[in-house]
Amino acid sequence: MNEGIAPFFTPLTLILGGGLVVIGVFSLFDVHFLKSKTQERLALVFGLVFILATEAMFVTSDISGRYFEGQKIDVTDCEFQIERDYPLERRDNPRLIHQKIRACMDTLGYDWTDVHEHCREAKVSTNVFCYLPRSAMQREIVAFQMRFE
Repeated sequence: MNEGIAPFFTPLTLILGGGLVVIGVFSLFDVHFLKSKTQERLALVFGLVFILATEAMFVTSDISGRYFEGQKIDVTDCEFQIERDYPLERRDNPRLIHQKIRACMDTLGYDWTDVHEHCREAKVSTNVFCYLPRSAMQREIVAFQMRFE
């Protein structure tokens, strides 16, 4: 989620979710705020859903970790490092630059993949959409973030 939107929604979802959870938990102790026990049980469930949605906002946002934004930085760092180490190869042997950037990303823990449509449009080593992290959780989060790009 966009880091500009997350701070706005987070207090709302936490207050609403927390309130609903409190209503649901109180109903378990025979303190009733709603008309029926079914409504109170639903309040508990929806409260937990709001809290989990808030957690999902943080897990998928750029402020919680590096994920897709970090991947962009890693590609740029690899490109800078290779261009610095092989300044004449960009003109004389661009294939070597491509291979070296891919190798750099490989050592950082990324797999080359062309499943994203933006990668299929431009299969170059500096295209951030052509990489996915090897770590299963990071891979899922980055793939999820890339769907919105």
